[in-house]
Formats: sequence, C-alpha cells, structure tokens
Amino acid sequence: MTYLSQFSTADATPYSDVELAAYLAAYAKATDRAAHSYFDQHIIRTDDGCYWVADEGDYESLMQDLADRIVHTVGAGRSDEY
Repeated sequence: MTYLSQFSTADATPYSDVELAAYLAAYAKATDRAAHSYFDQHIIRTDDGCYWVADEGDYESLMQDLADRIVHTVGAGRSDEY
C-alpha cells in the first residue's frame, strides 16, 4: 500500500513551505504506518515534487530508480525477534 501526499510541490522552490508541508504529510503517514508494520516505510520524492510512502513489504526489492529517490526511511515498529 502506498500513500501519496496531497500537496504538489512542482511550482515551489526547494525547501519552501509547500515542499515542507508535502514532506511532513508523508512523514506523518510513514511514522503512523511504521508503528504497526514489520516493514520499513520509505518516503520517496517524485520528479513532479510529490512525496509518497512505500511499504518495503510491497516490493520484493525496490527498483534502483525508486531506491535513489528515497529521502527518508522510518524503521518498522514491530519485530518477530525476541
């Protein structure tokens, strides 16, 4: 399952308020999802300036193009190890 931020930063300058809002929305979703997941949550930035969250469990391995776009990873909150 993926989450795409509602904000598009295509017309924003880097590090503008719009860019920050889009990133923070994706970060909040990733943090929320990671707490209940066995998989890391990756925040990925697209060419059009949007951020989306990819659950590592959705993909056997991330394609190199996606891996290169990861701007932050939130660690999984659950573990099978004791």
